[in-house]
Amino acid sequence: MPGSVKERALRYGMVTLAWLLAAMVLAGCFLTENAKGKLSHKINEQQDVVYYNGTDLLNLNKLDEFLERKAGSQRIIQYTIEGDPLFMELRYEGDKLSIIYDNTEDAFGSKEISRYTCSALERKEGSTELKYTLTGCEGEYPEAELLQVHYGLSEQADFGFVLQYGVNRRNEINTLEQRLVKDLQDGRTVEAADFRLPHAKLQSIYRELVLAGYMQDKTLTEACNIKPAVTYALLVMMNGSEHNFAWSECDQSADGKVMTALAHSIIIEVQESELYQALPETKGYYE
Repeated sequence: MPGSVKERALRYGMVTLAWLLAAMVLAGCFLTENAKGKLSHKINEQQDVVYYNGTDLLNLNKLDEFLERKAGSQRIIQYTIEGDPLFMELRYEGDKLSIIYDNTEDAFGSKEISRYTCSALERKEGSTELKYTLTGCEGEYPEAELLQVHYGLSEQADFGFVLQYGVNRRNEINTLEQRLVKDLQDGRTVEAADFRLPHAKLQSIYRELVLAGYMQDKTLTEACNIKPAVTYALLVMMNGSEHNFAWSECDQSADGKVMTALAHSIIIEVQESELYQALPETKGYYE
């Protein structure tokens, strides 16, 4: 993989997609035949796993669902550093996994459509990265890395976030200003002194942010017919870039569900800490 591409991917906690696989395909390794006909080049941003080089990752959950059901097909689209799309389709055919690779829109590629066969797709999650690997492949290379998601916090120069949540967003987890505020729900709030999250919890939260696709645009709404409603606001600062999100508990869109699950995972990480548990218990409730 070119160093600049790898560095950009690592810097943003994003993915390294199919570079080894593409190299093997272009070299003619473990190919079984040339595929007939192109894959559709119309990208479905609701269903396809899409990697925009160094900037964005869409629908990683679709690959997990495909892996779990072991049936049907799943498309993956990677953009080269020049902005050309590379198309890949994975399809279960009995107990085998058929892969079609189409680089006909790559200005610097071989402009071929190729098919090859592997036995399985494996998912392995570590503390700082998630890997998807094709195994039992025909030919010289029995394994090929399909997708790699990096979320090692130590690889980032700067990271912090602010999460405000609850009725009127009176709770706050703020690693930028080292503030932890709890809503006692009786008109008062209490703030913890010397709030600092340990590296292990920051690493866990950063992982959740990356897997939730925090760098991609989200379609969210704060509208809610529940009174009083729980609402959320999340600010993520990463390497000088800023990402803002705001939504309510009523947002049941795909993005809304992802962001609510993300917020809950952050809240749980903090509420498990001794500092949070030492705060006074909630005194009242909202009607």
